[in-house]
Amino acid sequence: MAKLPNHPITQLPDSERGLYYDRLSAWTRLANLVGYGGGHRDRLVHRALVDPRAGGRATPARLNDIVAERVAAGTLPEAPRLLDAGCGFGGVMLDLVGRIGGTAIGLTLSAVQADGARKAAAHAGLSARVSVLVRDYDDPPTGPFDLIVAIESLAHSGDPQRSLEALTSRLAPGGRMVIVDDMPEPGAEGTDDLARFKAGWQCPVLWNQRRYHDALARLGLASDVEDLTIEYRPREMAAIERLEWWNSVACALVPVEAFRAMLASYSGGLSLERLYRRGLMRYVLIAAKKVS
Repeated sequence: MAKLPNHPITQLPDSERGLYYDRLSAWTRLANLVGYGGGHRDRLVHRALVDPRAGGRATPARLNDIVAERVAAGTLPEAPRLLDAGCGFGGVMLDLVGRIGGTAIGLTLSAVQADGARKAAAHAGLSARVSVLVRDYDDPPTGPFDLIVAIESLAHSGDPQRSLEALTSRLAPGGRMVIVDDMPEPGAEGTDDLARFKAGWQCPVLWNQRRYHDALARLGLASDVEDLTIEYRPREMAAIERLEWWNSVACALVPVEAFRAMLASYSGGLSLERLYRRGLMRYVLIAAKKVS
């Protein structure tokens, strides 16, 4: 069986990462047709979680409800200023603005995602309140912001400490931050699955929840953790192995580097699902508040 090429776990420059996300968005639409799953649905690109409003089925919309509940549990100004660090197609920030009001700025390196998010904002009648910038979240707008969300985005940072410093510096006094991401267990270190995931998904550095908690504390934010892993439903091992076989076949049949890079991304996603199946990855929400 042909194998996907090994890609070094190094972060691409911003311009190349933007192109990577542009291509990935296009390839995902094609991959959904042959059963890969994932991708964006209703402008949402995050994990599908068990959704009581959908009769117990897993839906991407469930995470929006959880994030909104966390936000509503705290105190925000009447018209909060929101920053979505890694907004993708805009699903999270549009949902939040619709629920809590205020204004939002979304950041993404992908021109394709930015265009999709702007069109979605226009369709929702929110163009005057929502803007999208093709920009790195390590260089966020001045703000200050009352709420910053980073949904499955900080895993892609080449330097999470720098990213957190940049984002928290834009929080208003008493401002809040919500981070949701894949966070490895100690037993994941050194495994082939973690290496494939990090290489395929451009995650050169991947923090666990303890490192986030400690870093936020040093930056003057008090935080608490909600483990959402039990609500996530990865594929069965047999399905993962079947899709990996098709990945390897496609790689052998189409020796085009750009195409292989996309296949490496899908291989990374399948390795991530296997990590969850093996109990080596957690899906974690961290809610933090700036106290100093």
